[in-house]
Amino acid sequence: MPRLVVFLCCLAAAACRKASPPRHRFCDQDLSGLWLNSSDRHFAYRFRDDAGVIRGEYLQREDDGGLSNPVEPITFELRRGEDAVSGVMRTTGESPSGRACPVEFETRVSDCKPEALQLVVEVSAAIGADCRRTPAEDGGIAPRDLREFRFERAGR
Repeated sequence: MPRLVVFLCCLAAAACRKASPPRHRFCDQDLSGLWLNSSDRHFAYRFRDDAGVIRGEYLQREDDGGLSNPVEPITFELRRGEDAVSGVMRTTGESPSGRACPVEFETRVSDCKPEALQLVVEVSAAIGADCRRTPAEDGGIAPRDLREFRFERAGR
């Protein structure tokens, strides 16, 4: 009987303990849906947000709102963390010999609002004949060519 009392006391103490507040994550909203580039609405992006992984693709948007896939696919894979939503944009690039090479470009969400996202995206990379990025002259990592873009959620 004393063991049962001790067990019940421990159970009651555990039940009375405050639940820890949920951890806030950067940009904790669902990013699924169609987003348009604010500078040129012919650039559209469809994202699917699934358990902290955001996947998407670039689409060409016509003046009438129609969407089509580009000749060269461009995809996104971003991961949601405590302090950032970041990952890569994937496409193909061309080596000096004309060989098609898979390329990943750094991508991150720098500001997140319900109807607008600010993204910092690497837009170019020098690729060698072996399809690897060309290093800096000192052998280190070459500087990244980063640009900022604003995406607006397409009308719902």
